[in-house]
Amino acid sequence: DFEISTQIIVREALKSGIDIEIIDRKENFLRLKKGGHTEFIKEASKTRLDSLMTYLVMENKIASKLVLSENGIRVPIGNHYDSLESALSDYNKFHDIKKVIKPATTNFGLGIGISGIGDSIQNYKSYLEIAFSYSPSVIVEEFIEGPEYRFLVLGDEVVAVCNRVPANVGGDGTSRIRTLVEVKNNDPRRGEGHKTPLEKIQLTQVESKVLAEVGYDFDSIPKLNEIVYLRKNSNISTGGDSLDKTDEVHPEFKEIALMSAKAAGAKICGIDIISSEISAKPDPKTYAILEINFNPVLYIHEFPYQGKPRSVGRKILNLLGFD
Repeated sequence: DFEISTQIIVREALKSGIDIEIIDRKENFLRLKKGGHTEFIKEASKTRLDSLMTYLVMENKIASKLVLSENGIRVPIGNHYDSLESALSDYNKFHDIKKVIKPATTNFGLGIGISGIGDSIQNYKSYLEIAFSYSPSVIVEEFIEGPEYRFLVLGDEVVAVCNRVPANVGGDGTSRIRTLVEVKNNDPRRGEGHKTPLEKIQLTQVESKVLAEVGYDFDSIPKLNEIVYLRKNSNISTGGDSLDKTDEVHPEFKEIALMSAKAAGAKICGIDIISSEISAKPDPKTYAILEINFNPVLYIHEFPYQGKPRSVGRKILNLLGFD
């Protein structure tokens, strides 16, 4: 009944002869002991290694964007707003570009919207209202084209890189989208509540709106081999797929991820980088750092939808001094 990232830590601790005490089961809060060495660990990646202030900087996208830009790290151009009125007053400023509208303090892709070039003020306002429902502050920034990659930083090393693909189905030429979702959700790796390697794809108002933008609904029948996306955000928590790319990224991108973690003072974090050319030398025109994430999930690397599994749970125990 633990979240799967905590299950990974428990498995690795048992294999290493580490005693496990459950402090708070619902909070995934453990105490690990071996010999005279004791460590508390919450939700698999919250440890003594990162300070409270480091967590707060990573949690707040305005603060994390500030420390990144001050350290010369490429971030999307944009602004943050404390009220719906102030954000609406800048509608014309963002009218001619594709933009991301997101809460300043949220996780798991909640409340994020993507507004297209020339989007109506009504649509722009609706995205803002959703974002403000999750946070008192909202960020509007340029949309960078390309796949999104999660770099898992543990200490002074990028231990895994995962390409996260938004929730999607592949058409067979005869089945409705709702049927294709049902079939994909039958994969035993998909569940709910972060207890499985992947999350089930949902059929909510959010997915309906994304489909409507391309003229589809849940009863539409995609063409054979047509990929239909039901989400714009690529979070695994909203039904996305995880593809391991650790061996394919250019080494300089790993250095950028490490610089980003250092800028926030983080020892354990997930750096989200968007790039259309991840295997090539980084070009500021084709990439940007989207976020620094505290409490990064482990399971997308240990159990990717496609690609080589990475033993990241063991590395966290090593980082905590359990050899």
